[in-house]
Amino acid sequence: MEAKRLIEAALFISPRPLMINELGKISGVHSLGHVKEILEELQREYSGRGMEIVSTPNGWEMQVPTSLLPRVSHLTPHSDLSGGQKRTLALVAYKEPVKQSDIIKIQGNKAYSYIKDLVKRGLIKSEKKGHTKILSLTPEFERYFGESRESVKERLRSAAESGRELAPSLNRPETEEPEPKASQNESLGKPPEESREKVREKKETGKPEKKPALSASHSHAFEELD
Repeated sequence: MEAKRLIEAALFISPRPLMINELGKISGVHSLGHVKEILEELQREYSGRGMEIVSTPNGWEMQVPTSLLPRVSHLTPHSDLSGGQKRTLALVAYKEPVKQSDIIKIQGNKAYSYIKDLVKRGLIKSEKKGHTKILSLTPEFERYFGESRESVKERLRSAAESGRELAPSLNRPETEEPEPKASQNESLGKPPEESREKVREKKETGKPEKKPALSASHSHAFEELD
């Protein structure tokens, strides 16, 4: 039981996925098979909840389900990205893998600090190549935005083709709230029911309701009936 709690705590607090052997050392469980059994048990327990435990190529991790992430991602540490950082991130996402020098040519020397901060936050990675560095996205980028990098890139391509700024297209468009459902009377083409206040007012005053005057078409209809 203690091993299970330790593994759960490690997954919760770790900013990156953890391999089974790492979790074995943390929990004191020497059998990797037993560690996997504990992970699968936790996975079942968290199914359908606000957090989930998943296995990735980089290890096991606890995360918010992608279906919920768009509603809560603004609460993450990355929600305070500046406009310049977002533009840099959008450029990297659109062009990756991209030379750092190419980003600097577009944004100027101020981009150095943006890149450094994005690497520190874990949203992009920087790999040395010759006299420059190659920038690309990380799994944290997908986790933060709650969708695959391919989906984000598709929006960025669409924005670029239409001449729009890239940065606003990083975020998934918010879904529109559904229109209020019509009442049963409205859906059947009937006039809406009177409010309780109007009914009460009629009873208190005792005045009969004025009937609408007959239109010419209505009068003609009665003449035909005669």
